Amino acid sequence: MKVVAVIPARMGSSRFPGKPLKKILDLPLVEHVRRRALLCKTVNDVVVATCDQEIMDAVEDAGGKAVMTSDKHERCTDRVEEAVRESDADIVIVLQGDEPLLGIDVIDKLIAPFVENRDVLCTNLLSIINDEADLDDRDIVKAVINQKNNVLCFSRAGIPYRRSKIDCPLYRQTGFSAFRKSFLDQFSQLTPTPLEISESVDFMRILEHGFPICGVIYEQTTIGVDRPDDVGIVENILLKDPQQKKIYEMISQ
Repeated sequence: MKVVAVIPARMGSSRFPGKPLKKILDLPLVEHVRRRALLCKTVNDVVVATCDQEIMDAVEDAGGKAVMTSDKHERCTDRVEEAVRESDADIVIVLQGDEPLLGIDVIDKLIAPFVENRDVLCTNLLSIINDEADLDDRDIVKAVINQKNNVLCFSRAGIPYRRSKIDCPLYRQTGFSAFRKSFLDQFSQLTPTPLEISESVDFMRILEHGFPICGVIYEQTTIGVDRPDDVGIVENILLKDPQQKKIYEMISQ
């Protein structure tokens, strides 16, 4: 299968304007993600999808590939679909541009269900919530899955509500996902749905139209850059965590 990884990025973040080009140590944020994706041997190509010339210039100056897309997209998946519309990819990986600690194994985990089951249309990486305070954080999209790991619902609210105190695993959406290219084309033609708009979670469009999403459980905690305060946290991890430091040294050469 031909696998293309796409990183949607734009300068107009409401919580952190200009975030993709914010320096994390010596590299712009978007470059951390792009260069880590290139380390994955199962990926045939990595592209940044943007509507901002500054981002396109920064990526191309670093030797990367970027595609200019419309500035009208409200959902990252729509931007990704436009970027690969003419691509001959079989699988499209969506990588959020604000996840500079991206594990190299993430892409392999997202691809595996497509190899194992031809009926899989979409996968979504979920990590375990260990801090119950995260349930009240509206910036964190929570997920509920069934016994077969298919996603039942996404919400910014604290789901599931635990009326009974039982051992119920809690998951968060990480922002990493994958589509069979044929389904991504179909997805872009689906009418936006009420819960998608209300929650501002584009993957609800898939569920509301009755299509399955395969949840891929990731044991490690993912840490993104949502606000300026997160920059120092991530930099500290890159400098002190042995595995993250090694990856950073590889991509910063």
